[in-house]
Amino acid sequence: MEVRNILILDEQPVVKEGLESFFAEYPDINILADADNVMDCLDKMRQTRLDVVLMDLALPGVSGKEAIRILHEENQDIAIIIYTDRKDEVFVLQALKAGARGYLLKSTPMEEVVNAIRRINMDEYILSPELSPAIIGFYLKHRELEEDPLGEYQKLTDREKQVFRLIANGVNTQEISELLCLSPKTVAKHRMSIKKKLSLDNPVEMAQYAIRIGILDQEDFAKDPEQML
Repeated sequence: MEVRNILILDEQPVVKEGLESFFAEYPDINILADADNVMDCLDKMRQTRLDVVLMDLALPGVSGKEAIRILHEENQDIAIIIYTDRKDEVFVLQALKAGARGYLLKSTPMEEVVNAIRRINMDEYILSPELSPAIIGFYLKHRELEEDPLGEYQKLTDREKQVFRLIANGVNTQEISELLCLSPKTVAKHRMSIKKKLSLDNPVEMAQYAIRIGILDQEDFAKDPEQML
């Protein structure tokens, strides 16, 4: 049985304690250490032989993306798995580009977290089932580019991203208004802002753009609009 040595990097004690308690039932997953900031994590990485760092993106003093880069530069043989509640595709893409090998949401069933730790290696990416696998393909296709392929999309506010995803999924203004509890006039303003920021003229172009950058795939068009929020 191959044993995975794990470090948990999360500033919330309740999360670390919960994970440590759960993993105690699995003899092949060995929690060697935990840390609540990047510097502490680096010190412990240098003192122990680790296979995996399971880390949140919300850390004190440094962005999640920069934290990944720091840890990855320290030891590229350690697999970094993100364990977070941030499901925006921009965070996923940034994490992968920075060096993470997996991205799991904290809503992921714990058995799937265990399976991800067991499967992770330097030739495979692991994503929570809730996240579109299209983002992986998009990342692999564009990872050599110096420019950020999601640069324009990142200019949208969080609310504009919600509206954009719904428009791209074929939801009309009235339905968006009801789903987001916004007035139709406010939705229209968001739509105009999105068109200007992304240089897209209509819902068809928005859908094509969303598919191209990996936010949506063809199967998304059959989903309940509320799942796009």
